[in-house]
Amino acid sequence: MPEKILVIDDEKYICDAIAHILKADFAVTTATNGEEGLKIAESIAFDLVISDIKMDGISGLDVLERIMKLDSHLPVIMITAFGSIDSAMEAVRMGATDYITKPFVNEDLKLRVKKALEARRLQKENIELRAKLSEKYDFSRIIGRSAAMRNALSLIEKAIPASSNLLITGETGTGKGLVAETIHYNSPRKEKNFVAVNCGAIPEQLLESQLFGHKKGAFTSADKDARGLVEEAEGGTLFLDEIGEMPLALQVKILRLIQDREFLPVGGTKPVTVDARIIAATNQDLAHLVEEHRFRQDLYYRLNVIEIEIPPLRDRGEDVLLLTSHFIKHLNKESGAHVVGIDKVVERVFMDYPWPGNIRELHNVIERAVVICGCEVITLENLPERFRTSGHTGKINPHLKEAHEEFEANYIQRICAENGGDKELAAKILGVDLATLYRKIKKYDIKI
Repeated sequence: MPEKILVIDDEKYICDAIAHILKADFAVTTATNGEEGLKIAESIAFDLVISDIKMDGISGLDVLERIMKLDSHLPVIMITAFGSIDSAMEAVRMGATDYITKPFVNEDLKLRVKKALEARRLQKENIELRAKLSEKYDFSRIIGRSAAMRNALSLIEKAIPASSNLLITGETGTGKGLVAETIHYNSPRKEKNFVAVNCGAIPEQLLESQLFGHKKGAFTSADKDARGLVEEAEGGTLFLDEIGEMPLALQVKILRLIQDREFLPVGGTKPVTVDARIIAATNQDLAHLVEEHRFRQDLYYRLNVIEIEIPPLRDRGEDVLLLTSHFIKHLNKESGAHVVGIDKVVERVFMDYPWPGNIRELHNVIERAVVICGCEVITLENLPERFRTSGHTGKINPHLKEAHEEFEANYIQRICAENGGDKELAAKILGVDLATLYRKIKKYDIKI
């Protein structure tokens, strides 16, 4: 269906001329005065309006103002005489997309119309994408009724409208990234970019350039200027995941970014100003890293304006079963399966299991079961072997850190061994990035 264009001009021959030029590609409607044009615009949804500035009765600027109230995103091209450029510039300041001067060239008119409509299409796509993202990260999609999650949800709700920096803490796989995205896409900054950086997944020598960009000639392969991820977050949110892995040298630059809202690109001499909300996340104890001089104390306090602790799945009681039901419904839609739930034995096993991989592990287990189940109810036989081994179904006291770490070490060693020492595959199964897996192998002195 051709895009619809409304042409408003009190000189009929101008309306007819524009309609003749554009009718091969577009559906053109004309009006010979501002009042008529506005009545038509109120009853039909147009993709573009072309209006003369100087008209008897309602002027073109009045038409523009009224149309902007009807649809602030509707592109409007103004027509002006050569000697009335000041009026055209005023129209642009009021929201007009472009202007053309009389007498106009046919090809120039076509080009300006096509550019305005292309911008309109991109804008509509962007609005639709934002709407989908808002739906995807709707606040209600963070599932949990346990006391621990209710506390976290209360803090999340309070943090959404604020501009303060946030620190999200919690074990690997608890959903820290989802929380950060949900906060952004429900905040006043949702129209701007959400830029996520995994500080533990990018090699140290590349991280500075990735974050802050670089100037041409800053290093051997820098053949042109490059914007960094920090600059891409202008007006939006910069999410620094695994912040505890950030090298000390870069922590200084992040501190300056927070304090002064500016940074220097690699090889640059002129500071770049940026307005971005910073959300950091970590599965490490940053206070302990500060004591060990592995994390700057001043940066820790700057980031930790509001701390949101996401509880591990083993501390969330029947949230395990709520999440299980949610994942089954979601995976049914994706795969066309017809699983209705889990049996009572699996319920007891799930409630007793310590979930070292947290929500990520639960999702992977349910996805596997839905794929191989072939029936309506998931049973113990549909679960990985670790759930069928009695030694792995006893509940671990969540306050016994050493017991949890022992389980985690044994669990990592087992998954690595089951996959022939393939660390990349093991990291994927465990739901962590490779850098995190290597760090845990080193921490627990695991022999592969």
